[in-house]
Amino acid sequence: MANTFLPDESGSVERPGLIAGLGIATFINTGLFTLVYGLGILAMFAVQQMPFDEFNALFDDARTMLGDEDPDKFDSMIAILHAHGPALMGVFFLRTVLRLVGAIGIWRGRRNGFYLYAGAQLLGIFVPHLYLPWDMLGVFGPLMAVGITAAYGSQLKRLGS
Repeated sequence: MANTFLPDESGSVERPGLIAGLGIATFINTGLFTLVYGLGILAMFAVQQMPFDEFNALFDDARTMLGDEDPDKFDSMIAILHAHGPALMGVFFLRTVLRLVGAIGIWRGRRNGFYLYAGAQLLGIFVPHLYLPWDMLGVFGPLMAVGITAAYGSQLKRLGS
């Protein structure tokens, strides 16, 4: 399919450099994490087949390395993974695939690609907290998602229909 970028100030309809750079980084990221989360879904289904005590015992060595860290938070994450691992990995997988489809749209100069990408990023910040406690909402990840989306959004004037 042909690119449909709108002309810039000089009349060029070539793909903007920012979209080219971000697009390549996004394709690498989404390609890698589609694989990671896809395998994660399968692994979490296997985890659910294990008795919880057996799964919990796998982390005994890790608990000794925690030191002064909060062991209750660690134990709650193990319980969440055992109970909701496939759903959580499914949310991450779906977000990543939607980001990829949106990035392909942006790469081709389509405005709806940006909207899909931005929606996937926004939902990807909040939907995992259907399963995760809100105190696990980090700062760096959401800021990075908003920053990359804003960078793509700065090129919205060049994206066609």
